Amino acid sequence: MLDARYFRALDRFDLRFARALWIYDNVRSGSNVLDLACGVGLLALLKRKGITLTGIDHSEECALAARRNGYDATFSGELSRLPFSDCSFDYVVSLNFPGQLENKASDALLAEVKRVLRTGGVTLHCIARLAPSARKGSAELREEHGRSADAAAPEWPEDHEHVARFLRFFQHVASAPRYSLCLSSEDFLQQHDRFGQSYEADFLDYLRGLSFKERRAFDMAMGYVFNKVSDLGIPLPTSGLYLFLKASDAPLGPLYNEHRDRRGLFLSGQNGAIGNGICLDRSSAATFDDGWYQPEVLPPVARWMTKCGRVRFSAPEVAEITLDLTTWLPDLHTQPVGLELRLNGVRLCAFSLCRHGWLELRVSVPANLRSGSQGEFELELRANRTSDPRQVGDETGDDRELSVAVCNIVVQRSEEGSEPQNELLTSDF
Repeated sequence: MLDARYFRALDRFDLRFARALWIYDNVRSGSNVLDLACGVGLLALLKRKGITLTGIDHSEECALAARRNGYDATFSGELSRLPFSDCSFDYVVSLNFPGQLENKASDALLAEVKRVLRTGGVTLHCIARLAPSARKGSAELREEHGRSADAAAPEWPEDHEHVARFLRFFQHVASAPRYSLCLSSEDFLQQHDRFGQSYEADFLDYLRGLSFKERRAFDMAMGYVFNKVSDLGIPLPTSGLYLFLKASDAPLGPLYNEHRDRRGLFLSGQNGAIGNGICLDRSSAATFDDGWYQPEVLPPVARWMTKCGRVRFSAPEVAEITLDLTTWLPDLHTQPVGLELRLNGVRLCAFSLCRHGWLELRVSVPANLRSGSQGEFELELRANRTSDPRQVGDETGDDRELSVAVCNIVVQRSEEGSEPQNELLTSDF
């Protein structure tokens, strides 16, 4: 789940999460929500508001990943034939509503959305708009759709089509274009390189020269402005990459922040307790050093490590350590990646990964190390090699050197009459 360790409160300003936060701020706490085309489960963040969250996706693999990442239930299947009874949900939402469907398919989908919504329920969607190179001229489109210029209507005819289509099923529809002023560094470059959007040459050179961490900082600044545009109700140009759309048979509240309550984003004091141990991923008392990159939505959510990563934590005793890990490094058969696990500077085990896939490592801690240094511990994982994840010709600025991805780091206390054993197990993630 995207909990206190996987989603920092500061991430509410990260542009990567802007669409998810729009939905987060528009659903009631404790409600029942269906996520269409849920992917690997970014909207698990909604669990912070006590929401019962269901997802459905065409991909069985994505549905399984979303379930592991915190959804209450997930399904794989056709969106035009939802496997739910009538009036099942307070909200039906989507971060990537399939806006380019043919009329018949789109109508079938909206009919299903309306069927599974409860009386007065609301549907919220982020609809990707056509890239500039895929759009016809405005005069041609106006002629094709038989309408004159209308200052009150959306400038882009496809926006008019989306609103008109939703109005066939719902009495009230509100919409607004977004992502016109604030784009991520990657989106700026993509709009120029793939779709011919014009930007100043020195600005593009600046973006291409940013490191991975610098791009993350750029996206955070863009996300902060994005949030303020919503909070202040500033009208935006119609050239955004997404259309935010809200529809219901009941009168609509504001397009932004109708049920804003972000207290759940500021979770603190989470001890990560799991049975007889602590999950360090979910413990606010655990400190991950600069050897780790922030968690990414792998199934399950995991941190990427550079060549060495350390975690500092406090515990009364550590008798056993378990963690899940995987790697994308190439040529494992000929160049296995060697790993070494240490606790307070003492090597607990060393092994090599010779194939891809998730593995569960289970390591016992010698009796003389179990109490640590007055209850303070430093867990260290070392790799013997890293690699740049960029593909040839890729200009994303991802200059990281990565080795393995790690999650579910659990430290267990001893149980009377039991002695843990070292194991390296294949996991079915």
